[in-house]
Amino acid sequence: MQTTRTQLRQMARDQLKGSWLWVIGLWILPPILVNIVTAINNWIWTGRFEIDEKMLHLFWWQQSGVGLIGFIIGLAALVISYGVIYSQLAFRDTGKKPNIFKAIFAGFTNGYLFRTLITSILVNIFLCLWTILLIIPGIIKGFSYSMTPYIMKDMIDAHHKMSFTEAIRQSRKLMKGHKTDLFILWLSFNIWYFIIGVIGLVFFTINVESYTMSVLITVITAVACWIASFYIQPYYRQTVANFYRELAGDKFLNGDY
Repeated sequence: MQTTRTQLRQMARDQLKGSWLWVIGLWILPPILVNIVTAINNWIWTGRFEIDEKMLHLFWWQQSGVGLIGFIIGLAALVISYGVIYSQLAFRDTGKKPNIFKAIFAGFTNGYLFRTLITSILVNIFLCLWTILLIIPGIIKGFSYSMTPYIMKDMIDAHHKMSFTEAIRQSRKLMKGHKTDLFILWLSFNIWYFIIGVIGLVFFTINVESYTMSVLITVITAVACWIASFYIQPYYRQTVANFYRELAGDKFLNGDY
């Protein structure tokens, strides 16, 4: 890979000029929508927006309803997470910004749904199994599988016949020798959370004897990380889209793999 991390970041900054609200929406709206639907599901079955210990005293059909619909919402969230990646890669390639809700639900359209759902489930199962074995191998496999949704989009757009594990297998091959590159790229963005946390910890330590100040500093640190995320996360995602395209080129669109 010839393009440096600095060049990838510069490319992302150039692409995001005038598009920050759109990419921030791609990042922040999906979890809000999922949480709202989850809360509504809980309220329908239990009369409460949050599940607590009272769940144990519900009738079996209420517990089943909460669990089943919650499971379906979880599956939908997986497809949405892939759809957001599809939309951001398409934006990287074409510069087009569809309606924000169309972009968020891209995984449900254009023949993506079934293969996206099954593949995303398999990725999460594999990652869970690796993480159960040991945390570090699970993290390594996370980077190994990280290009799966990008590859899937290219393959589906090119109408290639593919098994449910094909994109996963191709991601492992593509990331061979490049997992460290992506890890350093990830670290270069997330180091800002660490810096904010360290600053917060220093002030917390200085004021540890004051309960009010300790609570205030903790809240300010959490809010600072949250505000920083509005810049860091969309910027990182766009950079990863560039990382993928620079690494893979058009070979999955052309069937050259």
